Amino acid sequence: MFFKLASSQIFRYRIGANSSFFITEPGRAEKKYTGINLPDHPGSSGFTPLFKIGAEAEIIAPFSSDFEIGVEFDYMNLYGQTEKAPLYNFFLTRFNPLPDSYSYPVEALIYNTNILSVSGTVRWYFLPVSNEINLFLKGFGGIAFVGSDFTFRDPFYSVKYNIGALYAKGTRNSDHPKQTAFSGGAGLGSTFKLSDKFDIYIDGTASMINSDLVNGVPNYDYINIDGKESFRPASCWALTSQISIGLIYSDIPDRKLHRSNFTKSRKINRSQFWKRKRLNPFRR
Repeated sequence: MFFKLASSQIFRYRIGANSSFFITEPGRAEKKYTGINLPDHPGSSGFTPLFKIGAEAEIIAPFSSDFEIGVEFDYMNLYGQTEKAPLYNFFLTRFNPLPDSYSYPVEALIYNTNILSVSGTVRWYFLPVSNEINLFLKGFGGIAFVGSDFTFRDPFYSVKYNIGALYAKGTRNSDHPKQTAFSGGAGLGSTFKLSDKFDIYIDGTASMINSDLVNGVPNYDYINIDGKESFRPASCWALTSQISIGLIYSDIPDRKLHRSNFTKSRKINRSQFWKRKRLNPFRR
């Protein structure tokens, strides 16, 4: 029954490239350490995102001329660097691999985060600008698998302090698997029709990912109970943005396989995915 249904439905296939950036961790910030004897490093700043390429693929099933759903496979590559990092609680935990006498690095640091995600998508083509251009709203949600390396920009310091990375999870520098997190978001985009089967695709989206590793640095809350100080892992959401560009191929089924010579897609009036044959002008 599944294959009979699939053979009578138009499917669209999209491949593309993307570039993603970490924006911030919205919501409650981690509870900072309140110690007064910490070294002061003026000029420290947060990470500056740098341009990296990712990839994505999607299988799309149109429901009508202006609404479609799909399954998207996405690979995001986020990268950032700072000349001098601010004081993160992570540097004060036992998970920091640096020597106890040097817990707050002043060297330039980087993070390199790779996120694999599987999402369900919906699109609403709300504004046909012309016969070739359609604007749409997009929503999506699913599961993301987050892996990240947080380390020195210059490998010399990794050798000097005899560490592979300051922190790593879900990468070749770690024995731990990727972190599993919920993700979702929305965006706006457009398609540009090249032919009956091919469209250029572009969109811009914002995503929320339930992971503290998106910016490379794990979050820890400072806890002080009856004078006993400790740090505990703190989960959070990360806000990212992404721009994607790609190509859509619309697969029109072979109607010769159907005895009735009728497919599900023919029920769509004025469909942008189907080129209807001209009716017999002499038929009433």
